[in-house]
Amino acid sequence: MNEQKLIPKDKFDLDAAKRLSLATPEQVSAVATPLLEWIADMNWPVALEIIHVLPKFHKELLPSIEPILLNRENDIIWKYWIISQLLIQFPKESLLTLLPIIQEYANLIPHNEDEEDLKEVSLDFLAWYNKRE
Repeated sequence: MNEQKLIPKDKFDLDAAKRLSLATPEQVSAVATPLLEWIADMNWPVALEIIHVLPKFHKELLPSIEPILLNRENDIIWKYWIISQLLIQFPKESLLTLLPIIQEYANLIPHNEDEEDLKEVSLDFLAWYNKRE
């Protein structure tokens, strides 16, 4: 399968989630960042579908997630969705490299509502991560 077919064509392309569930790790790795762009708005129908498939490929996605979270130019709400909806589905041991970034967001002095939301979700994430099971 061509990797480009894994990327939804629009926010209603639910078949993309089906194709993604059949993809190989190598295919997902090749299109990781464009795939992650589809969870920038969890109100999109396709986002609600692929968010359940993406954790299967956590090893392939992590190299793309770190620069997304680090880049100050990236949409704050996109970062919010990555932390609140995606990372909490990853194995905890795979998240070690992201902890300093998320801690930085938890320490943020918010200047607007979006930054406040990012701070809150980061604090919630760290509480979840540090919880003894």
